[in-house]
Amino acid sequence: MALGAGQGNSFVLAVHVALLALALASLLAPGVPRWLVDWLPMLALPVLYAELPAVIAAVGHVRSFDTAVANWDAAVFGGVPSTDWARAWPARLFSEALHAAYATYYPIVVSVPLLLYARGRRRDYNEAVFVVLLSFIACFLVFSLFPVEGPRYRGVQQMPGSIRAGVLWLLERGSARGTAFPSSHVAVAATQSILAIRYFGWRGALLCIPTVGLGAGAVYGGFHYAVDVFGGLVFGVMTTTVGLIAVRRARQAQEAQAKATAPM
Repeated sequence: MALGAGQGNSFVLAVHVALLALALASLLAPGVPRWLVDWLPMLALPVLYAELPAVIAAVGHVRSFDTAVANWDAAVFGGVPSTDWARAWPARLFSEALHAAYATYYPIVVSVPLLLYARGRRRDYNEAVFVVLLSFIACFLVFSLFPVEGPRYRGVQQMPGSIRAGVLWLLERGSARGTAFPSSHVAVAATQSILAIRYFGWRGALLCIPTVGLGAGAVYGGFHYAVDVFGGLVFGVMTTTVGLIAVRRARQAQEAQAKATAPM
């Protein structure tokens, strides 16, 4: 399945990167509100995501790896859950509930940083944003080298519904082709769930509920292959673990420096 016309163009990629750098520099100019500077990394994510098709083309990919991933699904699950599940359970209420669960990604992606920022926990906020960005960037790198479009572009038949129509409307306007494996939705939701537990204790564990629903909705709705979801979970756990180790070491270094420079 074609991802774009023609061969990759490194010049196009360079232009996109240069324009993005100029946009970020303008936001950091004097007089920019502090909150905007604080949220700049999160605000840049949609821009970076939108650039992925250009990055994929620049790398030189004109076709996706959907066939390979669909074969993985068949080998692991004995079928293709992204099509088989909806056919086996064609209940409209169930379908709409899982599509609604899939849409919870949008509030989940900012949930922990937003709560930390609103409570004035700036250090925790900066750490959480760093870990979330790490999860996104890891997924973006894989998308660039191994683009997968997902079953939605293969004409998956689904039960119609108003919530599904709304989800499709959002995806058609904000989804980049070639970004299915691993599921960044699941990876980032897993990251946010782990961070929620870290910063808010048992109450943060409640975020695991919509995260599980999101993963189920991604497969049932035909937006991702099942291995996309499990791959996203693995990526989310791995990048979060690496990020939190880096955060802990940074804290230890700061504390050691503070003790070394403290007056006797």
